Amino acid sequence: MIPLNFIEVAMNLEHLKEKLNQILKAYDLNVYSIRTKREFGERIVEILIDTETMDINLLEKIHMEYVESLSDDELDPTYYLELSSLGAERPIKTKEDIEKAIGKYIYFEAPNIKTNGTLISFNDDIIKIEINDKGRLKHIEVKFEAVKKMRTAIKF
Repeated sequence: MIPLNFIEVAMNLEHLKEKLNQILKAYDLNVYSIRTKREFGERIVEILIDTETMDINLLEKIHMEYVESLSDDELDPTYYLELSSLGAERPIKTKEDIEKAIGKYIYFEAPNIKTNGTLISFNDDIIKIEINDKGRLKHIEVKFEAVKKMRTAIKF
């Protein structure tokens, strides 16, 4: 059995990303991330397109165009190709991501806090979030370094 890391090296993920970005230019889109993973015993190249919403027909069109553009030596045949959009619930990992998410509803984890709320501001590495605590709106402030997990969320 060939180790997973060997196949990852043999398959140039950066090249695959660049090739798909060339196709995505026509749709004013780009690749958010590309990685290999194992799921249910299958090897998968997972590619996420940076968009909140995407029509399934457009995704299929892009997928087919991409697959047809790949030669046999660019994608290891032991891998499945999984192409999807990042979606509405996207991770917030960097300070730039936080700036883009101001005013949006988010899920947030920090020490002693796991909650949903609206991201109000981000100044001097302090994240300010408005939460609904039993019918009362409260503001909480947390340092950027203390955040364990943060992503945009859908408000029901």
